[in-house]
Amino acid sequence: MSGIRLITREEAVKRAERIRDEYRTISGIEFEVERKFISLEEVVPTQSELSEKKLLVVLQEIKHGYDAPIIVLPHAGRYYILDGHHRAFALKKLGVMEVEALVLVPRGKFIPGIVKTAEKSGLRRLEDMKIRRG
Repeated sequence: MSGIRLITREEAVKRAERIRDEYRTISGIEFEVERKFISLEEVVPTQSELSEKKLLVVLQEIKHGYDAPIIVLPHAGRYYILDGHHRAFALKKLGVMEVEALVLVPRGKFIPGIVKTAEKSGLRRLEDMKIRRG
């Protein structure tokens, strides 16, 4: 087909656990992975561009039942995307209000670097990402 392979639910869980372990190593803080539904209004992107080609594939697959959760890190009442930018954007475009997320909850004081990255890039909401053609 397009050469674009989407992550499965099982792979999303494994990826969340791998990211959790990396954050634990870097910060020295324990993190728990919690599965919950969050409002797409509370989601903050941490990358500035999306691939149009991949976005079209994700939109099509969601219409056919694709539902891998996104991976986020909570901070100051918002959820910063670690994995799943295309999924979150596609769901919002389709009018969905909530997304299933694997939330990496820190069990101690922790300010993720991605918060500063998002702020520097002017990213506050999903619509702030640009769609790259090709």
